[in-house]
Amino acid sequence: MTLAQTERAALADLFDQVGPDHPTLDEGWVTSDLLIHLLIRERRPDAVIGMVIKPLAGWTEKVENGFKELAWAEQVDLFRQGPPTLSLAGIPGVDAVMNSMEHFIHHEDVRRGKQPWEPRTLDEQTNNKIIAMLTSFPMSLSFKKLKTGITVRLPDDRPLAVATGEPRVVLHGEPAEILLWVSGRRTACRVRIEGDEEALRHLELAIAGE
Repeated sequence: MTLAQTERAALADLFDQVGPDHPTLDEGWVTSDLLIHLLIRERRPDAVIGMVIKPLAGWTEKVENGFKELAWAEQVDLFRQGPPTLSLAGIPGVDAVMNSMEHFIHHEDVRRGKQPWEPRTLDEQTNNKIIAMLTSFPMSLSFKKLKTGITVRLPDDRPLAVATGEPRVVLHGEPAEILLWVSGRRTACRVRIEGDEEALRHLELAIAGE
């Protein structure tokens, strides 16, 4: 199974366990909001555009309400089934590209939405997939937004230069913790940041301006 598939299954099980009103790391969202987002994203792309273009927000709301009319268990089951054949994510291979990072991060959004939580112990294969995400072109754009030179230092002391430039900071942590940090979940991950005073101040200002 792909990472997208295993994380989908685990997240669906967690949705069943915690119900629709569980807090998440997504600001202002509980699990019911997150699940509707995931369903629209892969089942109703016609409604996604209304999330960014206000004149079309009414259509998005109508589609959202359609999903909300279903019982929680039915919504979870739709997500567990995976993308429909006619959706973009239903094309062989696309689900893994489109949803591996999405499902992993949102799984942690629910896991860590309420104390207490602990990081998962991930196998080598999963860690390697996350490392590949950290060094991918889309992720490099996320790092560059911080306008700071960044090196990631993994627990085995392996360095990953993820953003060029000066001043430079070093992020210490497991691959998953670094992924959550750069995706904005900075208060709910275990990352240690090292750098001189100027570099740390520069990074702090860049984060504040996001």
